[in-house]
Amino acid sequence: MELVTLVDNLVYGEGLIGEHGSSFLIKIGSKKILFDTGQTSALINNAMYMAEDLTDVDYVVLSHGHYDHCGGLEAFLAINHTAKIYLKPKAFSEKLSLRDNVEHFIGFKLKNPIQDYTNEFILIEKDTKLTEHIEIITEIHTYTHDLVDTSRFFVKDTMNLVQDPFNDELFLLLHEGKRSFLFTGCSHKGILNILKTAYEKNAHQPIDYVFGGMHFSGELLRHLDQYLMQLKHFGIKAFYINHCTGIDGYFRLKIKFPQKVFYAFTGFHVEL
Repeated sequence: MELVTLVDNLVYGEGLIGEHGSSFLIKIGSKKILFDTGQTSALINNAMYMAEDLTDVDYVVLSHGHYDHCGGLEAFLAINHTAKIYLKPKAFSEKLSLRDNVEHFIGFKLKNPIQDYTNEFILIEKDTKLTEHIEIITEIHTYTHDLVDTSRFFVKDTMNLVQDPFNDELFLLLHEGKRSFLFTGCSHKGILNILKTAYEKNAHQPIDYVFGGMHFSGELLRHLDQYLMQLKHFGIKAFYINHCTGIDGYFRLKIKFPQKVFYAFTGFHVEL
């Protein structure tokens, strides 16, 4: 399995663009997967500078409907006309953040995606296998009341604002030989719930590698040491974290698991 970070908040490397967002290019077997697209066309620029061809990507998987994960989709669709795009229908909900009582739209940028890209979009409600070794997990079970701070995230239900339950969130589970790889976007439903769901889906076998954002902020950041103790029980070989995990979250993870935690910045590349 090979991974390239096309978009992250942090960037190292001449010619690359960093932005608040996340996008991973994953190569496994003969397949190429784009997991999220960042918020702008930065992924196209960065792929070009890293000599990564996005025209032959097979699948796009969108973790949820926030602009910083699906905003680069329009730029991608301009260069790739064959990839299938998987997401949950609720990703199209009108998503907003509320700060100082001011609403900010943070949802899907494409105006008529289903009408304009009929053949590309595949809406899924249940766990979906793309191949024998690639599976999208759509049902994240709630095993614990997580401390992830989602208090400023809302969706518009008819004319009312309601707290976003993140029913559009999904994660990606890959297998190569006896190894397993988990990809998450922001873990709004909580990384512990995601890992426990993955453990159940993986026939009670440990997940070896975890990639993505964990949304360590607010109340969770204040209780992070206790939270991280629970992560220890999963036996994960390595965390490749980025984006909404935050710098504070990254360093505290690194202190707790010094040999197992890596930051997947824009331009990061790893083969496992």
